[in-house]
Amino acid sequence: MITRNKIALAIVALAFAGIANAQMSFENVLQQVDSNNLMLKALRQKLEAERIAARIGLSPSNPQAEVIYQWGSPVAIGNKTTISITQQFDFPTAYIYRAKLAKGMANALENEYRSKRSEVLHKAGLLYADLVYHNALLVELNRQLKNAMVIAQSLKQKFDAGEIGIIPYTQAELVYHELNSRITQVKLEQKSLADELGALNGSVALAIADSVMLVPELPDSFESWIGLAESQNPELAYLKSETENSRLKLKLSKAEVLPTFNAGYAREKVVGERFQGIVVGISIPLWEKSNTVRYARANERYMQLLADDYLFSFRQRTQQLFSKAKTLQELANQLNQNISNLDIAGKLFLALQKGEISIVDYYTELNSYNSIKERLLEVQHECLKTYIELNRFAY
Repeated sequence: MITRNKIALAIVALAFAGIANAQMSFENVLQQVDSNNLMLKALRQKLEAERIAARIGLSPSNPQAEVIYQWGSPVAIGNKTTISITQQFDFPTAYIYRAKLAKGMANALENEYRSKRSEVLHKAGLLYADLVYHNALLVELNRQLKNAMVIAQSLKQKFDAGEIGIIPYTQAELVYHELNSRITQVKLEQKSLADELGALNGSVALAIADSVMLVPELPDSFESWIGLAESQNPELAYLKSETENSRLKLKLSKAEVLPTFNAGYAREKVVGERFQGIVVGISIPLWEKSNTVRYARANERYMQLLADDYLFSFRQRTQQLFSKAKTLQELANQLNQNISNLDIAGKLFLALQKGEISIVDYYTELNSYNSIKERLLEVQHECLKTYIELNRFAY
C-alpha cells in the first residue's frame, strides 16, 4: 500500500511540476501531512488492529473437557467417574469461506483507510492551492502598490509646484491607501490558511512560498482519463470489496445452516467396571440460523446497488469537473493572451506624465488592466482547485 501511494503521489507531483520547479513543494506538503497528521497516525494504528481482528474466529471452537464424579447410594454400589473430551466442528466449507472473508475484510479495511487518507490529503492540497493563490495575489497587489506610490509621489511634486489641484493628488493617495488595506487583508487570510494547514500537519508549520499556479494539461478525451481515475478511487475499491464480501457472507451463511459435528473420547469407571470409547454427535440448525441466508442475500443485493449508484455518481461528477477544468484552462490561456497584448501600464503612466490623459482616465484604464490581471489569478486558482479535486484519489 505504501509503495503504491508513493508512486501515485510522485505522478501527481511531477504533473504539477510541469516545466518549472515552482510547484515542487506540492509533493513535499502532501508527504509532510501524510507523515504528521494525527488522525492518519491513529487510523494507521486502527488499521493494524482491525487486520488482526479480521482473523478472529477462523479456528474451530475450543475443545470441551468434562469430568463427572458421582457418589453411589447405597454405599455398597460404589462411586462412578465419567471423563469426556469433545471437539465441535462446523461444516468444512464454512472454514473455507471464513478464511476468504477475512482476506476480503482486510482489503476493505485498507481501502477504507486509503479513502480517509485521501480526504486529509485532498484538504491539504486545496489549502496549498489557496495559499499559492494568495501569494500570487500579494505579488500582484505589491506591484500595483509600487506603481501607485510612484504616481502619488509624482502628483505630489506637481501639486507642490502648483501645476495641479488637490483632487488628483488626493485621488492618488486614496488609491495607495486602499491597496495597502487590501494587502493587509490578504496577509491576514494567508496567516489563517497557513495556520489551518499547520494544524492539518500535526501542528507543524509549513512555509509555502510558491506564487505561480501551474496546471497540467488534461487529456482531450474524458474516456481516456476516467479509467485511471476509477482505478485510483479507494471509495469505489472499498464498495467493490464490500460487495464481494457480501457474496462471501451469503455463501458462509449457507454453509453455517448445514449440520455441525462434534467428536471426542469418553471414559466411564464404576466399581469393578470400566467403559471407554469415542463420542460422535451432530447438531441440526433448525431454528437458530433460520433467517441468516435471507438477510445475507438481501445485503448482497444492497451492496451491489450501492456500488452501482456510487459509480454512476462518481462518473457524472468527474465528467462535470473534467469539463469545468478544460473550460477554465481555455479561459486562463485567453486572459493571459489578452494581458500580453494589453500591457499598457507603462504607456499609461507616460501619457499621464505628458499630460495627454487626465488622472481620472488614467485610473479608469489602469483599473481595467489590473482587474484583468486579478481575474486571471482567480481563474488559475479555480482551475488549480478543480484539477486537485479531479485527482483527489491520486495522492
